[in-house]
Amino acid sequence: MTKKKDRIITFILVLIIIILVNLIINQFNPSLDLTRDKVYSLSRESKTLIRNIKEPMSVKFFVTPNLPPPFSTYEKYVRDIFEGYKSQNISFEIVDASKNQSLANQYGINSRQISVLERDQAQSRIAYMGLAFLYGDSIETLPFIESTEGLEYNIDTAIKKLIDKNDKLRRLENNLNVYYIASPEIYGLLPLGAATSVPDSIMQAVNEANQNLMNKVVFNNLDMSGDNEEAEEILNRLNIKKLEWEDIKDESGNLIAKAGSGYFSLILENGDNIKELSTASILYGDFAAVKNDILKNIDGMLGIKANIGYITGHGEPFYLDIPQEFGGNPPEVNRYDLFTEYLGEIDANHNFEIIDTTTENIPSFIDALIIAGSRTPFTESELYKIDQFIMSGKPVLFMLNGFNIEESTYPVYGEPQLVLIDNRLNNILTNYGLYIASNMIFDENAYRNRNQQTGLERRFYNVPMITTENVNSRNDITKSISLIIAPMSSEVLINTNIEGVRITPLLHTSDRSWIETENISSSMEEAPSDASRFSKRLLAAISEGRMESAFLGKEITNNNTNNNRGNIANINRINSTSDGKIIVIGSYDMGKNSAYQANKIFLMNIIDYMAGDGGLMSIRRKGAIFNPPYQVPESFKLFVRIINIVIVPLAVIVFGLALWNSDKKRRKKIFEKFNNAEKE
Repeated sequence: MTKKKDRIITFILVLIIIILVNLIINQFNPSLDLTRDKVYSLSRESKTLIRNIKEPMSVKFFVTPNLPPPFSTYEKYVRDIFEGYKSQNISFEIVDASKNQSLANQYGINSRQISVLERDQAQSRIAYMGLAFLYGDSIETLPFIESTEGLEYNIDTAIKKLIDKNDKLRRLENNLNVYYIASPEIYGLLPLGAATSVPDSIMQAVNEANQNLMNKVVFNNLDMSGDNEEAEEILNRLNIKKLEWEDIKDESGNLIAKAGSGYFSLILENGDNIKELSTASILYGDFAAVKNDILKNIDGMLGIKANIGYITGHGEPFYLDIPQEFGGNPPEVNRYDLFTEYLGEIDANHNFEIIDTTTENIPSFIDALIIAGSRTPFTESELYKIDQFIMSGKPVLFMLNGFNIEESTYPVYGEPQLVLIDNRLNNILTNYGLYIASNMIFDENAYRNRNQQTGLERRFYNVPMITTENVNSRNDITKSISLIIAPMSSEVLINTNIEGVRITPLLHTSDRSWIETENISSSMEEAPSDASRFSKRLLAAISEGRMESAFLGKEITNNNTNNNRGNIANINRINSTSDGKIIVIGSYDMGKNSAYQANKIFLMNIIDYMAGDGGLMSIRRKGAIFNPPYQVPESFKLFVRIINIVIVPLAVIVFGLALWNSDKKRRKKIFEKFNNAEKE
């Protein structure tokens, strides 16, 4: 009885010890991050950012409880990562969004409809999973966490933006002004609904924006109903032009509105910095979009977000994904050929501006430019605008092809032919140390696709795969990137005659690549037999340092249709810079929707580099690095096949025969032993 009692007591004591040990471990939350890129550990850049927080910051995690995978995994990841963010000035609170929906909506955290599997059936649920960051009088949000990929980057971006915004708003000496300017004549012309309520609605949008801007924004509604000297002075200062229109008639020829003129503008002013905001949201009565536009442009004015310009007017890829029935892209435009995913992500992290250089100058507030897929020629005046932008020390990304496959001739109507793209950008690029060759690159190390029905694999030689050994691992932009897909590429060439610039290669093709300049039909199907045609080719590079203007000593006429000031371009021209910076990529297809996800890290790192956010690039890579399988040589594959098909079966047979022979000998010895015993 005593032994049984002792065993029970021992069992209870062991159970208590196990429970206590678990409680102690849970208090310390020990963890060991064995991932290559320390995905579950806070990066050095994040820790440095936390140390720069001087005032209390509150982080609220609004989440619907008991969500199924993968959302439960996201929730745990957020909880774990904020264990590292917690500090003296950062507090983290988990809020049950199902009980606090109004509070979540107040902070800009919106619900999403998600699909879940419950009781073996797919069902829809409304879920919250967003982060709100409160710092001083400002709020930043991550409205819904759809993945852990790049989450630390997004968190750091929100924190950095809050710190910068509070610092700059406190040091702002003047107020920011929002001017709404509308003539009475305009109300009968535009579909504004209750026109008289528009100023109040805009004022409400400004008041809501002020909650995040320390009440630094003042709304001004200019009365244009009569003669107003003060209004005229403001119009002149803001350089607001009067709109003019002809008689407007319907399809039957009935007069809708007589010819006239009037003002209709929404302006943001910060001292000498003046920005005209879009009035499209006013027409549709979407004043929440007006508020967001005000916030976004103020971020750009204060330098909190970089202003990235995208050049249009020369056949560049479409930047809006709008169905034709809504007045959008023509039916022949495939959404996979658009730039919407790339440019959409830029717009989410920076201020994105469309710039048509055929009709307008590059605004002075633009911090960096993207020129991608330009097909038609730039005029001298347009090239000069780009040149002067570079001479001002601001970076430009060129994503260009030297040739294009003419789709009308391939593959139905005949042999595919390369057609020269003459956009004239090489006229200035050569002056900065890099330019695009008039060729197309093919590579044995190319994208492959296996037919699901036949099982046959096809290799697309015109879609090179840039793997680790051909990526510059020492540059911050390309560090740790394992794979780049580069469709329809042209070679990037270096102008060795330019002194003072530093060329940094980023990407090369494999040493089994070759080029074509005319007929490409054979290269589309197989590699050439002539080994002398194979070599590595430069696909992307940075040129930076001292650069001279491509227009040095030339007279430039400003030939904009809306500007008749003649040789005004020759005034205040910049002839050189010691801080020039361009990035040249020989493929604009890399940024199309069809290839963007594979190239996302590389392309967005370039934007961070141009925007001066280099410290965050290493964080963006965490948890988002694609590790393609090692490309095994065909000779090694054949060797493995021979081993599997021939050597392994032979080895099994030999081993079986050896066992059979050994067993035979053993039986013989036993038989002889017992036979001899019987004779004795």
